[in-house]
Amino acid sequence: MSEEKPIPIEDLDLSLLANIKEKDLTTQGLMVLEGRIVIEKALESGVVPRFLVCTEAQEEYWRKKAKESSACPIQDDDVASGGNIGEIIFPMRIMSHESVCNLVDFRFHRGAIAVAEIPQIKPFDLRSISQEILARKPMDLSSRGSEMTSSRRLGMAESSRCQLYLCLWNVTDPSNLGALIRTAACLGAAAVLLGPGCANPYYRKTIRASMGNVFSIPIWSVDLDTLGALNREGMKIIAAALTEKAINPEALRFAFSRHTSEDSSALNYRSDSVILILGNEGYGLPIEVLALADTQVRIPMAAGSDSLNVAVAGGILMYEIIRLL
Repeated sequence: MSEEKPIPIEDLDLSLLANIKEKDLTTQGLMVLEGRIVIEKALESGVVPRFLVCTEAQEEYWRKKAKESSACPIQDDDVASGGNIGEIIFPMRIMSHESVCNLVDFRFHRGAIAVAEIPQIKPFDLRSISQEILARKPMDLSSRGSEMTSSRRLGMAESSRCQLYLCLWNVTDPSNLGALIRTAACLGAAAVLLGPGCANPYYRKTIRASMGNVFSIPIWSVDLDTLGALNREGMKIIAAALTEKAINPEALRFAFSRHTSEDSSALNYRSDSVILILGNEGYGLPIEVLALADTQVRIPMAAGSDSLNVAVAGGILMYEIIRLL
């Protein structure tokens, strides 16, 4: 076993990672990033780790990644003068694999782990983000990787104009929340809207389940008043519910007319903007949320089955809505 090679830094607090499976660093405004994919997505989104711990096998990779990170862009004049090229923009500690396992107190095989401050989750504000919504590039399913190459066979349009927003209400399980965020990002949803009672999207289990996609899709908070305002501005709301009014997914057909308003200062959202709302597995969506829905939808199940996992149900419904738009 080779000798550990620490980089001298003042704020490296390895105790934050000690026995990490039993900790919730979100109470300190911090999050844990595990593995190359998650850390890279965080860096690409502008997150700067407080520090990173990696095994000796990954030392060269992370030294290079630290210098290239968009979290600390290099300006043209820096390149000309030498500037800060070559500096490590976040502290790193290089350790043996066994030492990393001893630190986190489980068999850690992801090669790198980092601690960073939690990004702020901003309220979904109609006025301040309207231009971002309107300017967002429509999703093109035909370029979504090899798994989407058979889009025609799946019944998808080659260039969908979908603007799907996934809204979650009282989704308390971090793993379910992470899986839903991951699916929303993979299917090209415009954003994830978190209502009251949801788990913290930057909790360790949520980040792991999302495979780092908490950093690759916009996440905003919403309340009942905001949902009502969005609906009045022309965004269609579809609520997942086990009610008599709910229809099967294949019955969903959209004929959106472009929203207009007598108030010239009001927002004019794209006519194909849709909000899909999913609630708690145990007791579903509150009555006041269901009252805002233009349509309620349910997934038919075999006799004797009472419910689907919310992450599974959300994936099915997101896919069906995107396919039909």
